[in-house]
Amino acid sequence: MKRTALALAALLLLAACGCGRQSGATVAGTKIDAQVCRYFDDCARQEAPDASEAEQTAAADAMLSEYVAVNSAFASRGLQLTAQQKAAVSQTVNDLWRLFGDYYAELGVTKQTLWKTQTSEAYREALLLDYYAPDGDEPVSEDALRTYFGENYVAFQSITGFLVTADDSGNAVALDDSARAQLLSSFEAMASAVSGGSSVAAQAAKAENTISNPETVVVARGDPAYSDAFFAHVFAMENGTTSVFTDGDYVFLVLRENIADPERDLFADHRTDCLETLKGEAFNAVLQTWAQSYPVER
Repeated sequence: MKRTALALAALLLLAACGCGRQSGATVAGTKIDAQVCRYFDDCARQEAPDASEAEQTAAADAMLSEYVAVNSAFASRGLQLTAQQKAAVSQTVNDLWRLFGDYYAELGVTKQTLWKTQTSEAYREALLLDYYAPDGDEPVSEDALRTYFGENYVAFQSITGFLVTADDSGNAVALDDSARAQLLSSFEAMASAVSGGSSVAAQAAKAENTISNPETVVVARGDPAYSDAFFAHVFAMENGTTSVFTDGDYVFLVLRENIADPERDLFADHRTDCLETLKGEAFNAVLQTWAQSYPVER
């Protein structure tokens, strides 16, 4: 759901509602209703707002061909969505409609149509898993995925402090030397306590003006929520150790956890993400090949 939901959500507020197709299209002899067409017309405009109308139309038609190809392949392979995948579709649709329902209404796209398009995105994920399954078209081994997970993810608990404050005008300013030293000292004391057997949660409960992740957080290399320097520092830490370090305007206390802990199997929740990273681009090429069998007729 990344392309049509997350990317679109980031852009919708900035976009003006353009008029899409008022009638449907025919894809490989199958009639597609106008709302689905308008949805993909809009996606094409969002992804390339400066492109010509002809280029946007071609992009929308490519999306529509892939949409039908995905739905057809999902059905022909006899696949089914899991309860978790269905719940994710429902959550995505509800979130999009809550935030952008007025926009979609003006566009002429109903919540039911959103459900169709987001369900198709879930079909794509199911096809990805099936295509690269151990008995799939191009098998990817569990060992390869687990190795990738161990080399590109970290698990940790943390407490975050701020090396800036606000002046009388509300502007962010760096802490003075005394306040900075006091903050760093308090973080070192908390780290010492955690190393001595206290929990991150217990220390976070005592800390003021901090943000904490007292439960295990799993982060991928390149996650935009964390800097490359942060990831590199945590990745280099030994399992079970604590560290206090600064990065930009923040100071962190981090307890590094074992990403391969057999008692928790953190990999299970990130298996699909690992496969998407490893094979997503190649699978997109597969989908484009399938989509060639589903030409759009206006």
